[in-house]
Amino acid sequence: MMPSFIGAADEGRASTPDAASDAPVIIFATFVPKPGHEYEVQRALQAVLPPTRGEPGCLRFDLYAVPDPVTTFRLFEIFTSQQAVAAHRETEHYRVYCAAVIPLLQAAPAVTMMVPLDVAANAGTP
Repeated sequence: MMPSFIGAADEGRASTPDAASDAPVIIFATFVPKPGHEYEVQRALQAVLPPTRGEPGCLRFDLYAVPDPVTTFRLFEIFTSQQAVAAHRETEHYRVYCAAVIPLLQAAPAVTMMVPLDVAANAGTP
C-alpha cells in the first residue's frame, strides 16, 4: 500500500499516488551477499543490466557498490510506469537474475518503490 502524501500546500488536501497510473516509478534495491559470494552477485547483477536497459519502459537501471564495511550492491531504477515495472518482472532475464542472486544473499533484497515529488528536469537521463 502506498502512503498518502500531502497535496499542494495551498490546497491542504491529501492525495494518494495511483499505483496503476502512468507516473514514473523509482526503485532502490539493496543486495547484501553472503560472505564469499560478492563476485558472483556482482556478475549476476551486471548480466541483467543490458537487457533491462533495452526494455521500452526502462529509463535508468544503474548498479552501485558500497564496499565497506560489508559489500552491498544497490540498483537505482527508473521505469516509465508501474506497468513497465510489471512487464520487467515478467521477462526471462529478470527470472534468471532472481534465480542466480537470491540464494547468494544474506536476506531478501530490500526494495523501496517511490514516486517523484520534486525532481530536476534531467533526472531521468543518463
